[in-house]
Amino acid sequence: MLLFASFSWLHEFYVSLTEIRYNPESERMEVSLRIFPDDMDRALLEHYGINSGLLTAQEHVAADSLLEIYLQELFRIELDGVPLPLSYLGKEAESDVMWCYMESNALEKPDEIGVNNAILTEIFEDQVNIIQVYVGKWNRGMLLRREEPRGSLIIEE
Repeated sequence: MLLFASFSWLHEFYVSLTEIRYNPESERMEVSLRIFPDDMDRALLEHYGINSGLLTAQEHVAADSLLEIYLQELFRIELDGVPLPLSYLGKEAESDVMWCYMESNALEKPDEIGVNNAILTEIFEDQVNIIQVYVGKWNRGMLLRREEPRGSLIIEE
């Protein structure tokens, strides 16, 4: 019994990392989301009733489409107060995580960026979504949670 009591401090931590970069050469916003695939599987199952099996040999044929829909619904960017349409490019595995990629059409460098990231917050109460924004040499970050899924930054380059 003492053995189990000594591990009572262990608690799973639910986190995603999002990198948003303005690429001056292509004039596009490039978005990379680092998410644990088993957490995303659970979200897709609860939202769409399909066991997606992301990045496994048993990946459901509709998994990528459902992932795209989910990301489009729960992740949004505004530049200078205007919603930014993002195109889903795909996903790839890296060790035990999954990277998902999106990008915008060509645009001018923004002065302000607003991010709404509610990914996995409906599934995990303590989900934290870390956002890093890079525009040239300027970069800043923010932490978004269920209670505060939206944040904004003034770009001071």
